[in-house]
Amino acid sequence: MSTLGTYQGIIPAIITPYDKAGAISEPATRRLVHHLLSKGISGFYLSGSTGEGFLQSVPEREHFLEIVVDEVKGAVPVIAHIGAMDTDSCIELTKHAARAGANAVSSVAPFYYKHGHEQVRTHFLDIANAADIPLIIYHIPAMTGVQSGIKFYEKLSKEDNIIGVKFTSKDTFELQQLIEACGPDFHVFNGPDECLIAGLTLGCCGAIGSTYNIMPELFVDLYRQFHTGNLAEARTLQAKANRVIAELLKYDFIAFEREILRLQGIDVGLPRKPIQQLTDEERKNIRLFALQIDYLNLEG
Repeated sequence: MSTLGTYQGIIPAIITPYDKAGAISEPATRRLVHHLLSKGISGFYLSGSTGEGFLQSVPEREHFLEIVVDEVKGAVPVIAHIGAMDTDSCIELTKHAARAGANAVSSVAPFYYKHGHEQVRTHFLDIANAADIPLIIYHIPAMTGVQSGIKFYEKLSKEDNIIGVKFTSKDTFELQQLIEACGPDFHVFNGPDECLIAGLTLGCCGAIGSTYNIMPELFVDLYRQFHTGNLAEARTLQAKANRVIAELLKYDFIAFEREILRLQGIDVGLPRKPIQQLTDEERKNIRLFALQIDYLNLEG
């Protein structure tokens, strides 16, 4: 199966680029992938919260994965988020991901309907058994409303084809308990970008995050400084990242990041409604802020 060395480092939850008509843009996707690879990132996570997977059709999600896999050409792992409200769609996307050459799939818990823990567990097992491709569970209770406990993950960690969890919660006590319960061979990825250094300190193998789209070099450096023992510099870099994240929180995070990418010279289009559509005044304010931050590397 996989090894911890395969899944580590900084993995952007990549923005899905759209063209002016709102369709997935292949040229912009290839440009963004190439740009992020050049900054030393360690993988890609597709069609999750940042990638707007829930606002896309199954064929769109499949097409986007095919473009990214083709552009990456095996340089780093590609993880396809296949989460949906229903199990059948997840299975369909999982089988496609295996055929398309993804390295792993990932899924949130089924949401909206209030399922019991046994139904959620069976949902994940159905995905894990659907194809010969490993599953990384996406734990994001603030969005799904599903708060699965440590015992839930400890039990699933013993399944052959379930290899880890993307832990998007600021509960560091729960994170530490999960890492200890599931053992050293289970991949636990830090989710909240603003808490990266905390997650690494507790033993996360790597990190999957949204703002890695717009600050890849800073986070790659933070990860490197941490693992070379330079904790003071890692703390400094976390504070610098958090300055941008604090500003991002004034807007929808996807709208903000898309605007920053545009200012960096990579036009990934507008987010899909009902995600916030920035006004001219909001764009102006974002630009004025970004001009103060040299590590955002605005074009020109």
